[in-house]
Amino acid sequence: MNHDEALDDLYPAHLKEWAARFEAALEATGFDSAVILAGSEQAIFRDDNTYPFVAEPYFKAWVPLSHHPDSAIHFVPGQRPRLIYFQHTGFWHAPPEPPAGTWLEYFELECIDKLAAHTAALGTLTGRVAAIGPPHDELGGAMIWNDATLLAALDFRRAYKTSYEIACMAEANAIAARGHVAARQAYENDASEFMIHQAYCDATAQRETELPYLNIVALNEHAAVLHYQHLAHTQPRTPSSFLIDAGASCNGYASDVTRTYSRDSSAMQALIDSVDALQQEICSRVEAGLDFVALNETAHALLAEVLHTHGLIRCTAEEAQARGITRTFLPHGLGHLLGLQVHDAGGHMAGADGSRREPPLAHPMLRLTRTLEPGFVVTIEPGLYFIPSLLEALRASEHTDAIDWREVDALSRFGGIRIEDDVLVTESGPRNLSRPALERACV
Repeated sequence: MNHDEALDDLYPAHLKEWAARFEAALEATGFDSAVILAGSEQAIFRDDNTYPFVAEPYFKAWVPLSHHPDSAIHFVPGQRPRLIYFQHTGFWHAPPEPPAGTWLEYFELECIDKLAAHTAALGTLTGRVAAIGPPHDELGGAMIWNDATLLAALDFRRAYKTSYEIACMAEANAIAARGHVAARQAYENDASEFMIHQAYCDATAQRETELPYLNIVALNEHAAVLHYQHLAHTQPRTPSSFLIDAGASCNGYASDVTRTYSRDSSAMQALIDSVDALQQEICSRVEAGLDFVALNETAHALLAEVLHTHGLIRCTAEEAQARGITRTFLPHGLGHLLGLQVHDAGGHMAGADGSRREPPLAHPMLRLTRTLEPGFVVTIEPGLYFIPSLLEALRASEHTDAIDWREVDALSRFGGIRIEDDVLVTESGPRNLSRPALERACV
């Protein structure tokens, strides 16, 4: 059985689960039906070009259509969902191909070629109708747009992945793995950041607009910028280190994988190896019932050990964590939910009622504060960075004597380290979606 056939087999149960989620959420919030819009292309200010299109996540949850603006789904509990599929007939751009796939047999399909045809295609909407997605001028006020209570109920349940979603994310990891192998080879061949990125896209066969987020391709000190957004066309004189944070998409579901490499420096490679071992230790501890906030604290405790082992601090590991020194070297959170979006919705939710659990004051960037449960897919991405602004603040603080600045300064030219895998929480323990894919891609 090939990959597409496997997804076809898993899709019916996936659709049934999402229909049940929507039905329960609609009933709880007093709605009779829902219209889920893919969204529209948005024109750039004072221009006739558009920004890259990004589909509404809940539209992608129903159908494997990620690049079909102005399409919509109408769901009425107990009825076959209707897919309004937009196929423009203009001559400036190629129209979408007619929809195809076994998943279509579960929908009533209506193709339209004019935006004004949405209202007629949806028919007479009765009762209270919830609309999800960017408000659509042609649909007017017949619906209640993006009801917060309804979205909260859906966002909370979204963390629990169906078997179909897990398979899509596993495939997204397999695609990303091919890109990571190609990117590392390009780095070893002295390519620039731009050419490394091009090698990644070529290996994944995904355009930049198809990737779930803009690749982070950082050579040397650029790795100290957490979301480094540039792609230098010239290679550094000495390309000593390389951090790549890059994912891929499958049917609207994302992967998110990071690796760091070095050459010509045994000290940096030893540090990368230690962060990699730290990351694998954290991955092994992922289990149902575990508070992710506590796991984040564990990551800082282990990072303090790494700092001590490599002589970057003069105090004990315990003291470094207690004094908050590790937060200078790891200022972001340990990870986040992953799925229909890279930073998937619901990470700070405490319940389907919209209640929240905010991150602790010591770790305000932590994107996930929930207790892990089977079906969650989370990223585990500890790092160790030499960020100039944070190091200068630490140097000027009361903790400066706890740092071996000679060692820190010597490593600062490498920017930093991040190792990231996508991990599925199961009843029997963690399932790493990233490492097996990378191992297969390296063969």
